[in-house]
Amino acid sequence: MPDEFELTPLWQKAFTPLADDQHADHRSRLRLSYFSLRKTVQHLADSIAIDLPMFTDHGLAHADALWGMASTIGGDVSLNPAEAFVLGGAFLLHDLGMALAAYPGGEADLERDPKFADLVAIEEQRLSSTDRSASSERVRTGAQQHAIAELLRRRHAAKAEELITQAFSLSNGDSVYLIEDHQLRLFFGRQIGQIAHSHWWPVADLKDKFAPPQGSCPAFPSDWVVDRLKLACLLRTADAAHIDHRRAPSLLHAFRKPSGLSRSHWYFQERLLRPVAQGDRLLYTSTGPFVADEAEAWWLAFETIQLINDELRQVDALLADMGRERLALRSVVGAGSPDRLSEVIPVDGWNPLDARLKVGNTVQVIANIGGRDLYGNRPDIALRELIANASDAVKARAAFEGASPRPVSITLELEGEDGSWWLEVADQGVGMTPEVMIDALTDFGHSHWRSDAMVEDFPGLAATGFEPVGKFGIGFFAVFLAADEIYVHSRGYNDAPRDTHVLVFQNGLAGRPLLRRANDLNEQLRDSGTKVRIRLRDDPRSVKGIFRRASKRLSHTQLLHSIVSRMCALSEVDILVQGPDDPRPRMVIEANDWIGLPTGELFRRLYQQGGENIVEREALERCEKLFIDRETRICGADGRVNGRAAIVTQMEMWTAGAFGTDKMGQLYVGGLQSSPFQNTLGAFRAQPLKADRLSAFPLGPVAAVADWANSQATRIKDLEGFSADRLWTLADYICGLGGKAEELPCVRVMEGGLNQTQLASWLKDRPMVHLISRSGFRHYPDATPWGFYTRDGESVALPDHGLLVDFFPYWFIPEDICPRPKDSRFEGVVADLDDDDPQAWWYQWASFGPVSLAVRTVAEVWGVDVVELVKGMRGHHATDEEDGRLEIPTVQGGTTKATAYTLVRDDYGRSE
Repeated sequence: MPDEFELTPLWQKAFTPLADDQHADHRSRLRLSYFSLRKTVQHLADSIAIDLPMFTDHGLAHADALWGMASTIGGDVSLNPAEAFVLGGAFLLHDLGMALAAYPGGEADLERDPKFADLVAIEEQRLSSTDRSASSERVRTGAQQHAIAELLRRRHAAKAEELITQAFSLSNGDSVYLIEDHQLRLFFGRQIGQIAHSHWWPVADLKDKFAPPQGSCPAFPSDWVVDRLKLACLLRTADAAHIDHRRAPSLLHAFRKPSGLSRSHWYFQERLLRPVAQGDRLLYTSTGPFVADEAEAWWLAFETIQLINDELRQVDALLADMGRERLALRSVVGAGSPDRLSEVIPVDGWNPLDARLKVGNTVQVIANIGGRDLYGNRPDIALRELIANASDAVKARAAFEGASPRPVSITLELEGEDGSWWLEVADQGVGMTPEVMIDALTDFGHSHWRSDAMVEDFPGLAATGFEPVGKFGIGFFAVFLAADEIYVHSRGYNDAPRDTHVLVFQNGLAGRPLLRRANDLNEQLRDSGTKVRIRLRDDPRSVKGIFRRASKRLSHTQLLHSIVSRMCALSEVDILVQGPDDPRPRMVIEANDWIGLPTGELFRRLYQQGGENIVEREALERCEKLFIDRETRICGADGRVNGRAAIVTQMEMWTAGAFGTDKMGQLYVGGLQSSPFQNTLGAFRAQPLKADRLSAFPLGPVAAVADWANSQATRIKDLEGFSADRLWTLADYICGLGGKAEELPCVRVMEGGLNQTQLASWLKDRPMVHLISRSGFRHYPDATPWGFYTRDGESVALPDHGLLVDFFPYWFIPEDICPRPKDSRFEGVVADLDDDDPQAWWYQWASFGPVSLAVRTVAEVWGVDVVELVKGMRGHHATDEEDGRLEIPTVQGGTTKATAYTLVRDDYGRSE
């Protein structure tokens, strides 16, 4: 009994024996050779399901089904036997590159592909960000499996072209080929391979590669000419259109258990019936309606049908434009409207209204989200983002070439011309081709650095560890905060100077950008890279300008050098600056030079703006001394310096006369300024917390930040002039960064602050302890007597057994980076407890920081388990009905009240 594909019109017209057929032997030779090829590739085709179980069928059943699909789509199109043999071979081969067995070295062959390491690195980053709890081994394994599957998908079409002429080795050492007939392999092998490969090409490529006619094989009749263009069109349309239940059998679904998007593909395809022709359109129907729970699968079917419709229309346009015989089917019923498709693939219990998120006024959304709504009224961000893009390009080139980024640099130039101010930022980085310029600079939200094009153009780059500053595809649009007229010159990495292109924005976001080739030698770039030249909307030396300063104490050139020095203080590439008064570009920052700068020089780079008056200079001098006395380095696990900084208190900054966020520690993402970091002086390499990179946190691991905080505790505790109150404040801050601060005070008593060792001694003979919250008192650290007062100004006199503690310690690390520490032993009980209950308080707030150190010290001295100690605490709180807070005497003889917890030693069966 013949197979189903043998009954299709295309097969029948080509291979059915004719009466008095003078070419019967030739026809039979091709038919038998096809059957032999089909049998030979069966095991290879069957292995695809093993290597890629999440995919729908790409095996022999799919190849056989393409005969019927091509017959339906082609209509009256006929094939001579040679064409049928070539098309059938392409049917069989086009997906075989998805089989791991197609690669002689198996996975090792794919792992040698330069793109493999890139795909692993990109997927590792994605998996780590979506599941922070995943182990590194699990992430690595998942990323490698993804990379293998992705490479099989990417390379399968090109591999199909190689397979037909590839020799396979048998166990005895003999070599075999997929087509055993040497003459057929010689004359038709390359055509089969090219057509199999072509289903992955853009439709436009078919004209150039397949339009020129070729002669017939000398072994066969002269009119058996192979029309490669016709066959390529039949293969790609049939392959695209084959989405019915034959590709996703229900029983096979039960065995493979696909998940996620793959599951939706399986589900909708197993529900679709074999498509039929309706006039010049292809009609899909289903076994029944899709209910609400199946809506995602229905929408995926709709999107897939739209792609099939596009494929049919593009092929039809190509054939019509070339004056060639057109295929019978040219579109798909319902592809243009969800409502129309629901008439043939029905839904039940819901309406197929396309409720996907849309952008109505695209220009306005980009102007808002990519401008002031994202960055605020910050025209200086335009300068930062231009430098960030240039820095990424330079670092990408250095990483790709395997060199330090020092040989290439960024140059900034500011010049006045005919009453306007022009800013130019140029780099010698990887540059952009015209296609990349369009994708990267006009597609809002498109991040080129992690795109398929980047993996293809620069294989191995992602695997080097290259980490771009720009990740969201929105940074360039910040330029419109400062300018409307913009010229982007770029030359791709492998292009010649004459290939330099210019993207012009003449009217900001309101106009349509123009892409053109560089007009002359003056516009052409001599090296790969990008140059962005913008006409500033406002004088840079104004409150609306990129300097955000209207002071005339400094010239434009001085201000340019000053802002670039601070903004790029931790730059990882060389930065040269040329202001209006500079005869030539001057080196302002050398790549990573901040690591070796003398402490005072680093401080001045970070904080000295120029033009300060005498009071401001004196304040800077006092802060500089603080920084020099305390600065220590933060190092990552790899030993790389991630920061140079010192912890200071707000009171110290106020005493020094330094106010404002510009006198705080500064966080730098990718070497460029991000946000201030309170209670510090200095600079930190940082990871961004938001897309605008205007908030960040020091680069991890968190343990390194904690180690630095501990080093600050050691550095500060022996410095002169530190009162117990200031040390106590520092302890709270250090613990909020994950440090221990065991040598600093964790509590206050009347006599002063006590660290852990001193507290243990103080507790030795105490029958009870009152933990008293400091939040109800006013604090004057340098006052005499010691600085805690009631709201009426009376000095607090702590009871003999009283310990003043901070009930609610700070946690400065963002929760998504490292959650606030909690005692998991209380996790199961606190949900049913009031917030005032000591167990809830301990779990939510107090199981870290100085207060935790105090409670654990009490437990240790009394020989009590912490859990037992916390459960036995007696609370003193104000409720709706009464004020049950602990009464505290004052020095003046009065009393005040404070929230407190009392611990009585006898309650735990431990007498003195």
